Amino acid sequence: MNKNIVKIIPIFGLPEFKKNDNLIQILDVAFSDIEEKFMENDVLVITQKIISKIEDRAIDLEVNDISAGIDKSNIDKGHALLLPEDPDKTARALRHKIRAEYGVNIAVIISDTFGRAWRKGQTNVAIGCSGIEPLSSYIGTTDSFGNDLMATEIAIIDELAAASELVMNKVDEVPVALIRGYSYNFSEKGVNEIIRDADEDFFL
Repeated sequence: MNKNIVKIIPIFGLPEFKKNDNLIQILDVAFSDIEEKFMENDVLVITQKIISKIEDRAIDLEVNDISAGIDKSNIDKGHALLLPEDPDKTARALRHKIRAEYGVNIAVIISDTFGRAWRKGQTNVAIGCSGIEPLSSYIGTTDSFGNDLMATEIAIIDELAAASELVMNKVDEVPVALIRGYSYNFSEKGVNEIIRDADEDFFL
């Protein structure tokens, strides 16, 4: 049986991003340098850090006393980055611009690095998305042994974000990756699709 080969392509050569940078133009230059281009159904994964820089979410820690929802890595000392105000909106705008500019339909995921309850280490997760079904449900289907699946749901966008981290070495400054060959369903849903309601949150 033929299976699609999934590739994770790191985008090298990106500059230090700053307020109001045109991300699409910058990617276009980087793609030319590595002889790459957008292809239909690619998944573009972008780290939160560069989105926050472009959207001017940097703060001066001497002026602002904030300890939650900030990122202090890869930014001038004494400063931190807040999360984007609306990552889904940003992902959607980028997807539409890419379709208009290059004539291809892709999905966009904005990722961030999270810790996990009960486990050491961190992994990338999605904090915003557009153009991809965030959650794949197997509820109501059966497994290969004929057992009914009652609760199995896969956080597709988190798995793709985590996979991208394999080539997004922080030291090598690779904040963008393309995932190619993965078959996914289109959706206009955002990341809230995978966020538990408060009454289901066991960690509150």
